[in-house]
Amino acid sequence: MSDDDSWSAEITRRRALGGMFTLGAAASAAGAGTMALFSDTESSTGNTVQAGTLDLTVNGSGSNAVVDVSNVAPGNTGSDSTRIRNDGTLPGYLTFGVAGFANPENGVNEPESGALLERDPRGASSGGDHTGELAQSLDIKMKLLVDGDPHYLVGDENEYELASEVRLGAYSLNGDSGPADLQLDAGQEIEFVTDYKISDNVRNEVQSDSVVIDLAFALMQERGQTVVPETREVDASTIGPKGNNAGVRFAVTNDFGQEATVSALHVQPANTDLELLSDLQGGSGYRNGNYDFGADVYVDADTDGWVDGGSGEFPVPGWIDLTADGYDDNADREAVIAAGNTATVSLYAFRQTEGSYPFDMTDEPVRVTLDVTLNDGTETFVPLTMTPE
Repeated sequence: MSDDDSWSAEITRRRALGGMFTLGAAASAAGAGTMALFSDTESSTGNTVQAGTLDLTVNGSGSNAVVDVSNVAPGNTGSDSTRIRNDGTLPGYLTFGVAGFANPENGVNEPESGALLERDPRGASSGGDHTGELAQSLDIKMKLLVDGDPHYLVGDENEYELASEVRLGAYSLNGDSGPADLQLDAGQEIEFVTDYKISDNVRNEVQSDSVVIDLAFALMQERGQTVVPETREVDASTIGPKGNNAGVRFAVTNDFGQEATVSALHVQPANTDLELLSDLQGGSGYRNGNYDFGADVYVDADTDGWVDGGSGEFPVPGWIDLTADGYDDNADREAVIAAGNTATVSLYAFRQTEGSYPFDMTDEPVRVTLDVTLNDGTETFVPLTMTPE
């Protein structure tokens, strides 16, 4: 594995973002060997050189942007907005990224447990941070309004984007052909707008579920500074029994300098026809490429981690929680990677629809994001891209 295949923490989902402005001075001497015949000295007191400031405020304060929509129901639509302002005395470059994502189940009530599409049917105590169903039925748009002109970040003027398909990482504020940042003059204020709609076809499976997207805005002195974990490209290969090549395998190295626990993965194939990750087999006996017993996700690490949907499946794009597959058994476990060690991740198998034959993933790009908790309690995300060969 090359060094580019390793990952390290740039920021965490809750670490403060700040900018630093530095004034420097240079001195020089000249005229060696000369003599002043006349001289005069004057004094000047009270001179001041003051550094300018960069001060990004959200809704009039330095807090994080908040998009808070609650108690939604099938068919609901709405919008929420946040004011972003450069309250400093210097222009700066605004950057934006998605730093984290969760889709909590928030427990399962009685009507929800009986829903056909409910993946955590075991009652109020079941479910995890990424096993809710709402992200598969929530459409969103995100945009900046700059002097009335929209700069779309998620979705566009005519199309929403499914919440489960929102990618982690940095976003361009000027379109694909423009710079990734947006200059914000001193005193300038813009608006961040989120539009949403809930599918009117959704049923009880989304009751009490929520979607939490961590957004990162930062105001920088210079271009090119990043505020979210960098997306890394890693080598990957196809895997599968009898040469069907429907799985993907890749390796990552823990360069955080401390033990890291992988609790969930977000899997997003570029091919939008692929809807499921499912081995269509039960059991949790999968080891080192042997698919005879079945496991949808397996992490070969210092402490192996896996999750098996049994005869079910995991929808993609979407989060797959290693700690909760909806059943009270031992077919799920977090993976632990010691500092400096490498883990191998296997995903099997990609399918277009339920019951369809496994899809050949050769040369099919996939984005995978790891939800990682470090030994010191810090939670961060590791976004990866790959094209299996």
